[in-house]
Order: sequence, then C-alpha cells, then structure tokens
Amino acid sequence: MNAIKPKLCIIGLGMASMRLLDELVKHRATEQYDIAVFSAEAPAGYNRIMLSYLLTGEQTLASVTSHTPEWFAQQGVVLHLGTKVTAMDPIQQSFTTETGEVFGYDRLVLATGSNASRIALPGADLAGVHCFRDLQDVAQLNDLDLTDARPVMVLGAGLLGLEAAYGLAGKGHRVIVVHRSDRILSQQLDAMAGRLLQKSMEQQGIEFVLQRQLAEIQGSHQIEAVRLNQGEVFEVKALITAVGIQPNSELAKQAGLLVNRGIVVNNALETSQPAIYALGECCEFEQQTFGLVAPIYRQATILAASLMQLPTRPFEHQLSATRLKVSGIEVFSFGDPNQLGDQLVLQDPSLGLYRKVVLVDGVIQSAILLGNTQDANWLFELHQQQIKIDNSQRSALLFGEAYYERAAA
Repeated sequence: MNAIKPKLCIIGLGMASMRLLDELVKHRATEQYDIAVFSAEAPAGYNRIMLSYLLTGEQTLASVTSHTPEWFAQQGVVLHLGTKVTAMDPIQQSFTTETGEVFGYDRLVLATGSNASRIALPGADLAGVHCFRDLQDVAQLNDLDLTDARPVMVLGAGLLGLEAAYGLAGKGHRVIVVHRSDRILSQQLDAMAGRLLQKSMEQQGIEFVLQRQLAEIQGSHQIEAVRLNQGEVFEVKALITAVGIQPNSELAKQAGLLVNRGIVVNNALETSQPAIYALGECCEFEQQTFGLVAPIYRQATILAASLMQLPTRPFEHQLSATRLKVSGIEVFSFGDPNQLGDQLVLQDPSLGLYRKVVLVDGVIQSAILLGNTQDANWLFELHQQQIKIDNSQRSALLFGEAYYERAAA
C-alpha cells in the first residue's frame, strides 16, 4: 500500500512560481509530494516580459507560454487555472477559493507576485485609464481605436512603461511618455545612456516629456485629457500608468502573516507561520523587495532544495545585474548608474552604442552596456570576484574579454 504523500500547494503562476516548478521537477519532487498550483489567471504559465510583443502582434500567446497545461500533466502536477484564492487558514492548514472550495496543504508556497501601483488622483478609475501587467491589460489595449488620432499617454519610463510604449507604437498609436526624472530608465542608466536609448525610441515614433508629473485627469466617464504639473494639457484617448509595483500581500495579511511592504520571510524563505513560504515579488527579506530575475531565481533554487530537504545555502542580498531588451535594444547594467570613480567610457551615438565601466581603487563598481551587451557576464564576474584591474588593462575593459586578455599578455 502506497503511503499518502504530503500536499505541496503553490499559489500563483508567475515568473517565481514557474522557476520553482522547474527546480522541483529537476529534484523529482512529485515522488515526494502531491503538488498543486493555483492561478487566478485563465491562461497557463506565460512570460510577462513579452507582453509588449503580444501587443504588437510579433508574438502569440502560444509562443510566450512556457508551462502549458500539457506540461503540468506530463510532470504530474495538478493545475487549477482561473482559480482565485481568497482566504487562508494557517491553523487548519487550508485555503479557500472564490467559489468556496476548500483545499488543505502540508506545505504552502505564496508566489502571488505584485500589483501595479495606482496613482492617487481623482479620475484614476475613469474608463481609458489602464495598467500594463497582464494579458487582460493587453486585451484592453488591443481594443483602443486606431482611427482616433489622439495620443495614448504612458506615465512612467521604467521598463514596463517603455515596453507599453513600444507595443502601442508598434500597433500604430501615437504615444507620449511622461517621466518625472531627467532620463528614461533612470534606475539603470546614466544621463548619456538614457539619451541614447531615448533617441532610439524616438526614431520609432515615441515622444517623451521628461521631468514632469501628472497633476490632473480630466473627463466625466471616459478620460479626455491630462494636465501635467507644469501646466501642459494633452488631449488623450487613453492613459497607461506604469509608476511601479506593490507586492501582492493581501492574502497573507488576511491570514495574519507578518507583512511589511511584502510578505516577510527569513533566509530560508519561511514566513511567520509554520509550513508557509513566500518568494518572488510578493516577499520581503531584510526590508527589501524583489523585482529582478536574478534574486528571484536564487530564491526558487534555495526553496526547492529546502522543500526536498537537500543541502542549500541561505538566501542573502547580492548585487544583481539588470539585463533588459527595451524595444529591441539590449541593455545591461549593475551598480549605481551615477557611481563616482574612475570612469571608462566608449560611445558611438550613430550606432546607439554606449559602454561605461566605473572603478574605485582599481575594482569595478558599476557598468552600463547599451546596444551591445556581449561582454556583460564577464564584466559582472570581474566585479563579483573583486578583481583589481591593472592600469595597463583598464581601457581594454571597454573592448571585451578577448582584447583584455591580449592586453595582459
């Protein structure tokens, strides 16, 4: 007679959850657990980074779906799609869906991701005001009237805002991006890299208004215009807000878990309640939340090993590199984009090429690569290993590993 396996339930099917599942499959976890995944969205596991390409039609839902229902069936993992979990009971070790169905668990993983931050202005709930986070948002933006010549305004020039702008421009809409900083992608790029990326996007027909904030949304039932904080008024047919994300921690709060900005976890990704774990954008470790791929993938690796009772290192903060593809343009950076120190710069504006490496006491502290990121991993490894760069090799850093090695010979 087969022993009953403990139930491992995962709530959420975003980037963190899919990586955790890949790690669990690698460890043959279904031999130890009955695994079930619950996703509020109807589609299976798709790559949210590709939303802008879905909007332009360059990709289809099938082409960006990595974890299909067939994949789950093949792995022996039960998948509940379109199933929103609305309540948890840590004492009874159970949770309830919006249809009233109750499920028990022995181990529970919260991978509920994040929600788009909302703007606190009257009119933010008008028709025509959108976010850009999931397939439902893409569907709504696909319904925008191309025959209406008024522009779509995108508020925020971080990654999500720029991806939304790229997708909308690719559909044929006039797009105006408003950003409060003096440069786009201001968390990752310095002034020069920001200008080069902006120029490339302007060549795709996207307009930018920098160092401005939204002051007023005008309209009765449908958005009609917006006013910026310096007085400019733009008639618009839609407004896309991309002003950041907030950890989706409502379920954890309801269940009495310790929540600050995100669901608080320790270095084993354990929450304040026994047998409940959290990872990805919904969690918080040592007052920090996570939106980059690298730390979330590390969390998934650690948690999968822990669930399988395998040796693993505790999770800790590490400097992460950012690798992006913004409207088809490769971007890589790590460290403070405004880092002071010995700056090495290579640029060719005609090619949209920019490289900057900053050293302090001979050690790489930050780097920005725009347009050609071929040597990104190598530069990041030099930083991680705290390799002291010889004066005779410094300029060679900008030309790549092969040139650097020749300079050392």
